[in-house]
Amino acid sequence: MRRIEALLLAVLLCVGALAAITITNVNEWHVQATQPPVKKIAGRDLGNPAYGVKSGRVYSSIEDGLNVTYVEVSVPRCHRATFSPVLNVSGSGVSAKLFAESVSGSYAGQLNASITLGANLQVVVSRGTITQQTGTPVTISGQTSLSLQVAVGSGAPLGVEVARIYTWLYFNYSTAKARQKIVWIVKTLPTPPRVVLFYDGFESGTLAGWTSTTYAYVEQKNYDVTVTETCYTRTPTPRTITDTTRPVAGSWLAWIGFGNQVTCEPVPARDDYLRRSISVPSSIDGVEVKYVNATFWWRFLTWDSANYDYITLSLSKGTTTFYWKNGYNPNSGNNYGPFRDTGWQRNSTFFSGVAGSTITLSFLLHTYSDQYYRSWLYIDEVYVVAYFDCISASQDPSLDVAGSAPASSLSLTSTLHTRQDNATCVACRG
Repeated sequence: MRRIEALLLAVLLCVGALAAITITNVNEWHVQATQPPVKKIAGRDLGNPAYGVKSGRVYSSIEDGLNVTYVEVSVPRCHRATFSPVLNVSGSGVSAKLFAESVSGSYAGQLNASITLGANLQVVVSRGTITQQTGTPVTISGQTSLSLQVAVGSGAPLGVEVARIYTWLYFNYSTAKARQKIVWIVKTLPTPPRVVLFYDGFESGTLAGWTSTTYAYVEQKNYDVTVTETCYTRTPTPRTITDTTRPVAGSWLAWIGFGNQVTCEPVPARDDYLRRSISVPSSIDGVEVKYVNATFWWRFLTWDSANYDYITLSLSKGTTTFYWKNGYNPNSGNNYGPFRDTGWQRNSTFFSGVAGSTITLSFLLHTYSDQYYRSWLYIDEVYVVAYFDCISASQDPSLDVAGSAPASSLSLTSTLHTRQDNATCVACRG
């Protein structure tokens, strides 16, 4: 028993001796978080959904330990689009500049772009090649904007990623140099945007906003009209017709001509018309306006011929005029008598060179100076639309960029035909 007690005492003495020489090391770390010298946030110009002519978004991603900022924009083809500002950079007395490293993408050759920091141009890309790699440094005190202008050629399909521009934002901070990565992604929109500048289907029941003459009206055309030609020198064929015209859309249309369809046409000669002026902006939501599409429907009914009653359908800008129809009647020359109905016809033409100006649509019916052979004209569904995509030369036969007119154009005030206005002169015909 004494041996056991002695052994326990020896063990306790050994443990005490070991405990006496144990050393505990404690390391204490103090971590101080600071804001980065330059911060980036999305700019306010990322596209207005009300127009749909461009869109953009800004987001970030952690890659290989770096916080990479992505600026992704979608634009129409063949149009300059500006995003300003697309990205805002804030700092306190930091000197910064943008540096372009590379461009890549399946359609990079279709890309033209420029990037501006503050007021200084930094990067230029021409047909996929970097032609200016960097620019003059900008001192960022408070907030400075990055702006992007981009244009994509016709060789890029709709709805694809065109290219990426890889850039670095270099800045000085506490005598050390640092950089942040920004990647610019350019895409084409999946469908060509269209912005309606003007529309009238006459459903208001008025000609509000139009310049018109006495014999120009709007009508809710939901009925047939029987018309008998009672005033003639050569027997009409047939003398009685039924006008079954209905609006192209809705229930209203415009028509030009003598309203009383049971009596002879008025004398002397008349030019009755509808005219409407439309302002075309130079840009919409930062995207240039290059092409304007004018579309309308018309229907001409007549017993007369081109030398007496005719229609002129035109668009003008200043003294330059484009004619869809100029002195037109389906009965040529002096071939009056047969009744002709063109049925509804649709004209739709693209125009360039009209951005930033005022254009005027004109629908005119000329009636001769005697009371014989009635004519009347219907108009419906008039559109003027800014179109945002590439247009081939064959689609744009009208006003070119310089504003010159096709060889056949005349001023609206030009005399198309020389006629004798005589209320009773039967011999004037033929």
